[in-house]
Amino acid sequence: MGGRLGRIGLGGIAIGLIILAAMLFILVSALGDTGTAAVDTSAGRQFPCSVQSVYDGDGPINCTEVDLEGKQVRVRLRGIEAREVDNACRYPDLCPEASGEAAKAELTRLAVGRLECTSYGPSYSNVNASCRTATGTDLSCEMLRTGTAVRWPEYDPEGRLVSCIPPNR
Repeated sequence: MGGRLGRIGLGGIAIGLIILAAMLFILVSALGDTGTAAVDTSAGRQFPCSVQSVYDGDGPINCTEVDLEGKQVRVRLRGIEAREVDNACRYPDLCPEASGEAAKAELTRLAVGRLECTSYGPSYSNVNASCRTATGTDLSCEMLRTGTAVRWPEYDPEGRLVSCIPPNR
């Protein structure tokens, strides 16, 4: 073999092709899944929520997913009420002792990674839903157990959360 190809050798060409293939693989992988997952959040449907952030102790939990209309999914936890981040209580008869900061910290600790949620329908610009962690922890129930939220009977008419309330509360 003459010329440049002869000087590089077949081993050099093979290494070059391997490097080129690796670069193409990385490029295709990076570009392959740039879209955000769209989920059906209509009442009765189960949907995933990959947690992006938590606003306060009862939500919204901001998910990376979007709904079928392309709007970011924001979950309001079903059946509970927590203080606002500024410590205010919108409903005096539904005011937990825990501060808004403590409630937000607890929900932030619990709502990590991917949640599995069940929709009860819309709640203003949010989805009214019950959510569980990958290990099966029900977020609304755990917020009641820790005393950082109180049960809101109007939004728990089936009594699903009654057994989550500690006896001393």
